[in-house]
Amino acid sequence: MRALLRRRSVLWPAFIAVHLVIAAACLWPGVTGDSFNDVTGFYRVWAENAVHGNGWPAIDQPWVYPIVALVPMLIPLIGGPAGYGAIWLLQVSLLNAAAFGVLISRNTVPRTRAAWYWLAALLALGPVALGRLDVVSVALAVLGVVALATRPWLAGVLLALGAWVKFWPAAIVLAAVVAAKGRWRVLIAAVATTAAVVAIAWFALGARYLFSFVGQQSGRGLQVESPFATPLLWAAWAKIPGIRVYYDTGIYTFQVSGPGSSTLAHIADWGMPVAVAAAVLIGLVAVLQKAEPRYGTALLALALTVGFCAFDKVGSPQYHAWFAVPVMLGLMVAGRRFALPAALVLASTVLTQLIYPWFYNAMLALNPLMLVVLTARNALELVVFAWALVALWRAPSTKGRS
Repeated sequence: MRALLRRRSVLWPAFIAVHLVIAAACLWPGVTGDSFNDVTGFYRVWAENAVHGNGWPAIDQPWVYPIVALVPMLIPLIGGPAGYGAIWLLQVSLLNAAAFGVLISRNTVPRTRAAWYWLAALLALGPVALGRLDVVSVALAVLGVVALATRPWLAGVLLALGAWVKFWPAAIVLAAVVAAKGRWRVLIAAVATTAAVVAIAWFALGARYLFSFVGQQSGRGLQVESPFATPLLWAAWAKIPGIRVYYDTGIYTFQVSGPGSSTLAHIADWGMPVAVAAAVLIGLVAVLQKAEPRYGTALLALALTVGFCAFDKVGSPQYHAWFAVPVMLGLMVAGRRFALPAALVLASTVLTQLIYPWFYNAMLALNPLMLVVLTARNALELVVFAWALVALWRAPSTKGRS
């Protein structure tokens, strides 16, 4: 079986099949509702408005994304309005293929294990895995973690570029700077890449709103998928007066409001920096106690990446696309020691697909079964975060290899 799994003739057909299935779910009208609307709606409209002189996001006007996110949104315009979605899917599939090819370029069990896991995670997440901007940052992050062991400077460049598409790969950069052997090369490369992006955007493009993405999330309320919103959803189901689910037309998401919502949102604003600080502190302790660098980096990357979602007041389904990357790193460097979080992340990802797109309306209608699914998914995020911290704390005493 191991020899079969290591054969590229098996891996590549599996890769193609997974991407065809997900692409079909994205493009087949009615199957997944509006799950592809971010691409054919928002991304296309932003790109068209920009090229038609109606303002460039992050340059002429504030934007929720870092400026490099414009690049993958502009490329599909070559297919025109009608072909935008198909070109997007082709673009991100080719990017994934490049990352997948680099991942399996060494025909080893750890690399193959990680490749199969990535395919499983993509299928578990469903249409959102290809139908959101996060797919671009994930592919760059996969390339980054593959390069981490042998070319830390290249890892820094790739992860920094990923963070300028969607901020979360900064979690892996931070983990590498804290725990990896090549921490200085990662840091210098990431800082140099960021400086290059800023210089080009600021001086060549005149991007007045280059850093507008930093504050775009601060004023929003509790999105229904956030773990901080879960108690309020159950309170709404119990018909406690004043609690309601509503659609915010300013940021185009469903949120929950009512007694306690502002307090929970305020806690969420502080929850993420506290969680990040706790993870980094435990990581530093592990480093000082001589934890194995690669294992420590994977654990800290997992804690920080999951923490970015579990302690956020947004909690969008596409955030679960991130989780596979630190798990893949863990599977490559620690094997069976990462089996439990790998299984928990897959389980939470499957639940995420059930929530969105398949039964999202039922959840919004406060269907108790879907509230149980959402609660279980959010609980799994916290369990994975806690597992990573405990494993990181115990990492110096962990012996042996898988």
